[in-house]
Amino acid sequence: MDFTHVRAFTDAVQRKDLEAMLSHMTEDIVLETPFFAEPVRGKAALRTVVGALLTIVDSFDSQELMQGPSHVAWSYVVRIGAERLDGIDYWLLDEAGRIARMKVLWRPFPALAAVQRRLDRGTPDVEREAARGSA
Repeated sequence: MDFTHVRAFTDAVQRKDLEAMLSHMTEDIVLETPFFAEPVRGKAALRTVVGALLTIVDSFDSQELMQGPSHVAWSYVVRIGAERLDGIDYWLLDEAGRIARMKVLWRPFPALAAVQRRLDRGTPDVEREAARGSA
């Protein structure tokens, strides 16, 4: 498996470059995130959700990239204001190495809840827009 897309994606995340991030995903990407009960489906919906998050994130610091035959796990630290969260993303890749499914896991819970409150204050319509983009 070619991991060119994966490496370019992690670089784009650390630069907070949304369009570059999206270019390494499939059109029908599925995102599972602790911020929504249901998966976010498709690039349009993902653009809304991730775009809102990127407006409040200060930094993503890569820790480790773990690769399997058709999947990758990436550990990182995300900083948002005073909050420091440990993150693990688990990605399933298509045959070209693009990200087709993404599961985001963040801890600790109190920091995650603080980030959710901040997102809710700054972007109250994100969930509705994400649902519209998934339709």
